[in-house]
Amino acid sequence: MQTIQLNDAAGFGEEFLRLTLLQGFQSLTKRDLELLIFVLLERDGAISRADSNAAVALRLRVTTAKVKSLRRDGYARWRALVPEEGEAALRRIVATALSEANIDAGAKHVSERNRKEGFIAVRIEHPDDAQQFEQAILEVGALPVYERNREVVAVRFDTLLKIAERWGYLQEDPEAVVKQLRHMAPASEELADLLKKDVAKLRWEDVRRALNGLGAKAVADGAGSGLKALLRVLFPFV
Repeated sequence: MQTIQLNDAAGFGEEFLRLTLLQGFQSLTKRDLELLIFVLLERDGAISRADSNAAVALRLRVTTAKVKSLRRDGYARWRALVPEEGEAALRRIVATALSEANIDAGAKHVSERNRKEGFIAVRIEHPDDAQQFEQAILEVGALPVYERNREVVAVRFDTLLKIAERWGYLQEDPEAVVKQLRHMAPASEELADLLKKDVAKLRWEDVRRALNGLGAKAVADGAGSGLKALLRVLFPFV
């Protein structure tokens, strides 16, 4: 069993003491204290937010269901202790969700029907991260689709493109994007048509159409290098 080592034991202790005495000693319930300790452990980094629920469960000697509950309820109760800008949070979540390992794993489990419809399956175990990712999907006018269980979200490529545009990860610069896409030719008719046009006269709508065409084809073909290259165009930090 791995022991849990605090990175900042003094800071952990001071914050715990401050909050337990803030409204009077014993004012917090047992559940409040459990959630507080857990969130402080993740804030300290003693438990990584990126760790799987199963890995955390082993370290805490509790069930996986218990870890899910701690993560979900802990951030609902003590979110103010872990301030994070929405854009930064989504960047972190997307970087994990769309990692090569995650994409490869998702490709093995997404249904044939969903793949043909352009869906990519990604697994997000941390309930709070999953909630924020699902909210991003809703904010661009799409709906979360679950594949097998609620930890696996199936998201269409065009939805990811909208998210990249909405949060500014993909700059609406036709010339810059076309330059990145040239090495993928002739991956689709849309791209071939795009590359024939005068870059100076390209509209962003033309580039978006080509990206969606490329994405749909890449998803249908499986999680190959083409899909991963496209995702790096949308999200350069992946």
